[in-house]
Amino acid sequence: MKNRYELFVKVITTLNEAGVLQHLVLIGSWCLYVYRNYFNNAPEIPLLRTADIDFLIPRPLRMKGEVNVHEILKNLGFDEQFSSLTGQIKYVHPQLEVEFLTPELGKGNSRPFDFKRLHLSAQQLRYLTLLQQYTLTISVEGIQVIVPQPAAFVLHKFLLSVKRSDGIKQEKDLRTAIELGEFLLSQKDESQRLVSIFNSLPPKWRKVILSVTEKHAMPIYKTLIGGY
Repeated sequence: MKNRYELFVKVITTLNEAGVLQHLVLIGSWCLYVYRNYFNNAPEIPLLRTADIDFLIPRPLRMKGEVNVHEILKNLGFDEQFSSLTGQIKYVHPQLEVEFLTPELGKGNSRPFDFKRLHLSAQQLRYLTLLQQYTLTISVEGIQVIVPQPAAFVLHKFLLSVKRSDGIKQEKDLRTAIELGEFLLSQKDESQRLVSIFNSLPPKWRKVILSVTEKHAMPIYKTLIGGY
């Protein structure tokens, strides 16, 4: 795990030096390590072993100039892995994989979206606008990293769990959302933020979250209903 963390830091350091990290949002399980540090190493925040670094590329991308992220990762020892079935591209290293995601807008398109200024493509997924809209900047080894607000991360995990066809991944999403969500309930500001972000969501999204939390996370469900 130490080697993975060192490579993770190397990736964000290099992207930061290239002037691109400030335009990306770190999402996925690595956020939990960032949150744990942010909340003074709170043991209630779960730490999941993961080999994936997921970056969200906002749309629209408000970045001037051009950065060849493909070459940056290649120089760090990552190989491009292309799926002819889905068009999805990952950057694979013996210790870690890096994947780029972006919100699926409008009627939706399952094909990757091409970011020419970054020299890469990103997989389009639903619900990522939630993570793009509510963010927080946290220092990691002296580097400013943008992550979703913890409350937004929790709500997104509940939404994502419904879309999962893989039972193991669904259980992982639910466990993460419940453990982090219940910790946030113990923090007054974070609990209020959880309700505030929930109330800002489209009615269909709120309905999904309430259905999932009523079944699996009653304390969170009661908090959301109470501030509805």
